[in-house]
Amino acid sequence: MAKKGKSKKTAKHAAPKHAAKKQGASKKKGASTKQASHTKRLTKKQKLIRRRAAIVAVIAAIVVACVLAIRLFVWEMPVSGSFHGASLPSESVAEESPFDWGYLVTGTDGRKHYVVDGSEESRSGIDVSSHQGSIDWHAVRNDGISFAIIRIGYRGTASGEIEEDSTFQQNLLGAQMAGLNVGVYFYSQATTVEEAEEEADFVLEKLGATSLMYPVVFDFEPTGNDSARIASLGTDQMQAVAQAFCERIEAAGRTAMVYGNIYDLNDMGCTTLWSYGYWLASYTAQPSANFPFAIWQYSSTGSVSGIEGSVDLDLDLSLPLSEYLGSL
Repeated sequence: MAKKGKSKKTAKHAAPKHAAKKQGASKKKGASTKQASHTKRLTKKQKLIRRRAAIVAVIAAIVVACVLAIRLFVWEMPVSGSFHGASLPSESVAEESPFDWGYLVTGTDGRKHYVVDGSEESRSGIDVSSHQGSIDWHAVRNDGISFAIIRIGYRGTASGEIEEDSTFQQNLLGAQMAGLNVGVYFYSQATTVEEAEEEADFVLEKLGATSLMYPVVFDFEPTGNDSARIASLGTDQMQAVAQAFCERIEAAGRTAMVYGNIYDLNDMGCTTLWSYGYWLASYTAQPSANFPFAIWQYSSTGSVSGIEGSVDLDLDLSLPLSEYLGSL
């Protein structure tokens, strides 16, 4: 009985010991869980820090890319000045010259300028096509160029197919971004009124809502090849074709103009196209034609920064022309 009682007493005293061990283990487990939880919280915090660092890095990369893009593709303010029009009030005026070539000077830039009493009344420009390749338009502007007339398309001299100039879109955007005033021209080889209207419709579709300061120009010149599409056309036919193109352009709310050297313009019966005005090509010290043109293309071998090789140089004389017409 004593042994039995002792055993009970031992068991009675042993129970708290076992409970203490259990409690100690529980405390250790709690501490371990707490430490694991703390480690887990630190890991989450680290992940959050890393995520924020990654976001900051992405934002920094975007900022750098934007700065580079702005430097490469900056939109500049438009150049000062404007085009004053080329349209004449009557056919009789188309046979008179409003210019005094004593005011024509060659500047330090090697380009022609029309300067009256110390004030320049002309603007320097160029006309371009795919022949000029890729152009740095900001450099063009910084070289003193105010306007550009860009080839929008052409009709093949042999195939008769209408094609868009392969650099038209990039030239248009580039010139606009550089703040230059822009016009376009289409090289025609139309042989009928219907083909001329087709060319005009092509131009209007490509332009869409594009805003132009300078006209849509009809360039209708023979190639010198007797087998070319328009080689056999007479003056009446050429006049009808030019008239049809210009009428179609102006019916759409655009401004039309005709281009050529004195022979091309005479072949088109240019005096009958007086309401559209003229862009004359004449690579001479002074213009070879004695009539009121608004733009003079005076060189095909010009040099302009941002363009590799030669480029056509143009002089906008619309201001002295408008002053002359206003005095009539």
